[in-house]
This record gives sequence, structure tokens and C-alpha cells, in this order.
Amino acid sequence: MNPNVTEPQTGEPLLKSLPHYDNLRLNATGSITREKGSNLDVFQVPDTEEDVVLCHLNSLFPLSFSGMAPWLKIHVDAVAVALAAQHLNAGDGSIVPEVEGLNERCNVRFTVEFADTQLETEYALKQVVDSIGRSVGEADRLPCAFIGTLASKMAVPTSIVTGLFGYPQVSASSTSADLDDKSQHPLFGRTIPSDADYAVPFILYLRHNLQVTKLAVVHVNDPYGNANVLGLREAAREYAPDMDIRSIPINEEQAGTEKAAIEAVKTTGFRYIFCAMYETDKLMTEAYNMDVAGNGKHNWFIGGSTSKPSSYSFEKGSPLSLAYRGVGNLQFTGGLPGMSSYDRFTEEMEKLRNPDDLQYLGSLFSKNANPEIWSNASFVQDGSFLSVPLASNYASLNYEAAIALGLSACSGVSSDGFLDGETHFKHFTETSFTGVSGNLSFNNITGTRIVAGTTYKLVNFLPSDVVDDETGEILVGFTPYVTDVFKNGQWEELRDFIFNDGTANVPPDSPPILADERLEWTQTILAPIVIALVAAIGILFFFERKRRQNDALWYIQKNELRFADPPEIIGRGGFGLILKAEYRGTEVAVKRVLPPLQEEGGWKMKESTATGSMDTSQGPQSKTQITRKQHLGLPSVVDKGSIERNVSSSSPVRTSVGNGGMATVAIASLEISRSQLRKDFVKEMRVLSKLRHSCIATVMGKFAARYAGTLADSNLIRVTLSVDRCCAGARLGANVDNGVHGSWIPL
Repeated sequence: MNPNVTEPQTGEPLLKSLPHYDNLRLNATGSITREKGSNLDVFQVPDTEEDVVLCHLNSLFPLSFSGMAPWLKIHVDAVAVALAAQHLNAGDGSIVPEVEGLNERCNVRFTVEFADTQLETEYALKQVVDSIGRSVGEADRLPCAFIGTLASKMAVPTSIVTGLFGYPQVSASSTSADLDDKSQHPLFGRTIPSDADYAVPFILYLRHNLQVTKLAVVHVNDPYGNANVLGLREAAREYAPDMDIRSIPINEEQAGTEKAAIEAVKTTGFRYIFCAMYETDKLMTEAYNMDVAGNGKHNWFIGGSTSKPSSYSFEKGSPLSLAYRGVGNLQFTGGLPGMSSYDRFTEEMEKLRNPDDLQYLGSLFSKNANPEIWSNASFVQDGSFLSVPLASNYASLNYEAAIALGLSACSGVSSDGFLDGETHFKHFTETSFTGVSGNLSFNNITGTRIVAGTTYKLVNFLPSDVVDDETGEILVGFTPYVTDVFKNGQWEELRDFIFNDGTANVPPDSPPILADERLEWTQTILAPIVIALVAAIGILFFFERKRRQNDALWYIQKNELRFADPPEIIGRGGFGLILKAEYRGTEVAVKRVLPPLQEEGGWKMKESTATGSMDTSQGPQSKTQITRKQHLGLPSVVDKGSIERNVSSSSPVRTSVGNGGMATVAIASLEISRSQLRKDFVKEMRVLSKLRHSCIATVMGKFAARYAGTLADSNLIRVTLSVDRCCAGARLGANVDNGVHGSWIPL
């Protein structure tokens, strides 16, 4: 018994409508009808002939632990369902405004039943099967919908059965993402987000409040744990794309798995760890032993609405007393004191501590309970379990589950009182209202509550001294403090969060790089890079030196060429004449390949012939006699007529020699890139100088003759083995200009 509550409060009963409709239904047993496919009972009230349409809400709650001991906080959850049914019947909108006046616009009324699942899947399934196996008109009513169960492990099988038989089922606490699979759970909904949605506020807190970008996740390798990892990664992808999340699965039944998991955490170097497990003591002990917890550097967050470590006390200085210090726990909350809707809800719940309502609630609890267990539930007789603060965090969510089913039944029922399960569930997914825990709306496919309107709280466990009642020994206990609240999509800070080091200073998410570590990093990473660069530069210099040595083989000094006096012309090229010369005792042909930037008289090009010329330029005519200077230091050409050039900015390169010996020479536009021409010439020389064949004119080399003192203004001259040394197909004669470059070239 609660020492602060010695007896029930006096006052008028609040749950008046529930026993009223229970009695009407019982007295009308013989006249009850339920149309095939409908989940509503319809009967007439004797004397008044008033039609009553009844929706019976069957609540699946573990009122006891394995049928052995009563569970106080679950009784609070059950009472919340009864309160919701009362408000629906009376049209009382004191908590949910959308319920106001519902009784005047809806002819459906609601009754409740509590079925003890004993926290066992077997008993939960038995209760469902027994309920849907009833007959119309029996004292025990057929359900209209189910509320529950507490845990996903029971909600998964029961919702398969309820969906198969066409009954909606709404849970306030089952969070498994598997329940969103409509192929298996077609009529399942919930007033709590799924495990995957749970991750959104947590990621927002880590990234925006703590600036965390590295998170290790140690999780049990089952649907619950895996859904947590998947949810965290999906939330990070949307709200913290720069966050690195490492999954570390663990098999709780395998020996040594905790040590392996902590070793994996240590390998990452991450300082923030999220734990999604059912039992954490062994893991936290191992983490402390391996210096990954309790050292003031690593910070742990435990998933789920766990009461640990506040449920136990530990010896001072023990591994768990240090490892759990400053642990964080993100919990979905049905509301907090100070929230107006939650305060109204707790006030209404406390009103039920009157003798009449407690007696009625007791009759509901004892109906499906073991008599020995019920005799031990003294908290129901004295009403202490309804004192504020309420013992259950899920009471308001169960209240909202019943409200959602009631509002959707009223919106989906036909005028003649017909409502099937699919229609009921469809209207449930479309329902939205202002509830105790925030604004409720549902995913219109899965029926899962949308996270945007939910409220979460961040609980910080801090150590405090407690005295052992038996030994008097001073132990370490942990007090939960709510530091931050997430509502309306934003976090609100209530007080400082204290980390494992005992301060509110936000720790880094990875170890800082020390000076020695930076030096080691430099030696490890940069040294090979420097060595590689030096080697690359050395190789580059080697090949460049080798290339220059090879190129030097075909560089010719101008003074090594001997020309006849006067020089003998053996052809004409695009940029000048081809002359015969002697190079180290060998007859060669000397050809200009690249002209200078300018010559005497400028680069005004003309077409000319041996007999005359025709100026095609836009400017005045200008004729220039070929001189030694024009041939870049070569001897003057005498008695061979004058060669005149015509410049046309758009003329293509072309040369030809007519049968009459008349030569037409067109010089390329000056807009051609000289640097590219020089590069192409050098590439060509490197290839041609290596060719040796009887039918290919052998290129002996080249030299550059400077003009105006600069290399940029120089000509490039190619020296080729004389025609007499080539095969007949390469003879230089009247057709010497029929080649590439618009000039003679060896074949």
C-alpha cells in the first residue's frame, strides 16, 4: 500500500456509462444481433425500444507476471482504456477536444474488457482465440477491436490472428518495425512510433545538440535490434548525412559475445555508443573491464524505455556503478507534468479513486485473473495505483488507443449500425486528434503513429548514495533526471546533461590527435608519399635526359652544311626552296619546314610564277626577292627567277608545280599556332630520324636558324638524304612538291 494514500477518495463515480451499458447488454442477451461481417452488436433497450449499437474493446494486458504476481503499472494502463470509453460515451472533450459532443452525433457506445496475457505469447493467443470464438448473444461479448499487447513478441502473433478474423488491433507499446508489414498484420495500428521512427529524435539530438558524427551501435541480432540500426541509419541519411554509424551485432545466447562486441567498439575509436539490448549488465561490465565505459571518455545511451540502472543499487567503486554513471536513455513519453493535456489526464485518472469506480474496476480485473493474484492486488482496493505521478508511462498512450478506435468507429459506421474491420481500420488510419502526448496522426498504410507529433524525453542517470535496509551499507543508486524533451519536432533543454566524466562539457566523439600521434601519422602516411614523389621526379629526369641525348643525334650545326655557289635548287616547299648540300661528305636535301614570324617586307603573301604575278590581297602589292636572310642564313638563290608570296588570311596550305615549270605557292595563315607547329615538327623528327629503308628518304637531322636574334622568330630546317640515295619512287624532280605539308617530303 502506498503510505501516502491510506483510503480511497470520496466523490461521485466517473465511470457511470460503462456499468450502465454492461447491464443493458446483459439484459438484452436474447435480442442481440450482429450482421454478418460486422463487428458491432445491435440490440433494443426493453421498454424504450431504443436501438443500442455496441463496440466492445477487448484489452490484452499482462495484469500479472506469468500468473504469479499482479503488475501495478499495467493496471494503470487498463484503467486508462476504461476512462477513454467513458469519455467516448459521454462526449467528454476535457482531454481530447475532438470527443466533445461525440455522443450526440454518433450512436455507437463502448464497453471494455481486460484479458490477462501474463506476459506470455501462449496466453495472449489463448485470450484472442477465446474472445473471437464466442457466440452472438452470450454473456461474454464478441469483440469489436483489440487493444494491446504490451510487447512486440506478443503483438506479432496476436495481430496475425486478429487480422485474419477481421478485427483491428491497436497497441500503445509494441514498436517492432515488422508490425508495419501489412501482408502479415493487415489491421494492426499503434499510438506509438516504430523502432525505426524512434531513431529520428535521437539522431537529431546527437548531431545538433552534441555535434556527434561517429556512433557505434551495439545491438541484439534480432528484429528489435536490427530495426534500431536500420532506423538510425535511415534517420542519419536524412538528418545527419555526415554521421558514421557502425553496427555491432551481438548474440546474447553465445558465450563471449559481449567481449567480442566491446573489442569491435574499441577498434572504431568512437566515444559515443548506443545499446539496443534487453539485458545490459554483462555488456557494461565487459565494457568497463576493457576501458570502454566508466573512464570518463566513453558515453553510453541505452535504447528502449528501460528503468535500468535506476532499478538497482551497486557497491561503490564496482564496475557497474562507474559504467552506468551518466548513461542516457531516450524514452517515448505519454506526457510530462506541466503539459496541459497531460495534467488534465492525470487529474481525470485520479478522480477514479472513489469507492464506486474502484469497485467496478476491481470486477473487471478479477474476471480473468487468478483469484490468488487478485487477492494480493491491494493497490486496486485502496486506489493507490492511481495516485500522481502515475506509475505507467504508457497509460496515456492506451487512453489514446481507445479514443482513436472510438473516433474511427463513429466515422466509419453505417446508418444501420454496420462496421466491418477493414472499414474500421481505414478510418483509424485517417483519424487525427489532439491527444495527451501530443498531436496524433497515423501513416495511412501502416497505421503507425507519425513521429512528428510525438513527445520524447531524454533521461540522464546520475549516481547518488543509498542505504541498504538490511546491512546499512552505503551503496550507489541512480536517479533518473529528464534533461531534454522532444516535442513538435524540436528538442527543448530542461537541465544540463551530465556525462560519464561528471561534467556537462560535451565530450568529443573520437580521440583527439596528439602531437606524437600526428608525428607518427606524418611518418606513416607522408613519408611514402615523399619517397614516391622523389622517385617519380628522378624517373622523369632520367627519361628527359635520355630523350635529349637521343634528340642530340639529329641536331645539325649549320656550318656543317656545304652548299654550291650558287646553291643548286632541287625543289620548292611550302615555306621556301629545297636546296642541295653536302653534309659530312654525303649529299643531302635541305628544306625549310617552319617559317620565321616575319621577314623583310612583312608577311604579305602573293601568288607568283616565273613569268609574272597576280596580287590577290586586299592591300597594296609587294614583291620580295628571295635573299640569304629570307632563307635563314642559307646562300642567296641566283638566276632562278623571283618567288613572290601572297598572304591571304584564309588561304589553305597548297603547293603545285606545273608542266611549264611555273610554281604556285600559298602560305598558311599566320593564325596557325607556331608553338603547336614546333611540337609537331619535333615529334615528326623523332620518328623520321629512326626510319631506315631503301624506299624511305633518310632524315639526317635538323637545325634552327635564328631570325632577329630570337628562337621564337627562327626557321626550322630539315636535312634529308639526297634523292640519288633514295629509291625511284622518292626521286626529287619535277613532282617533288606533291607531298605532305604542301611541299616535298621523303616517301
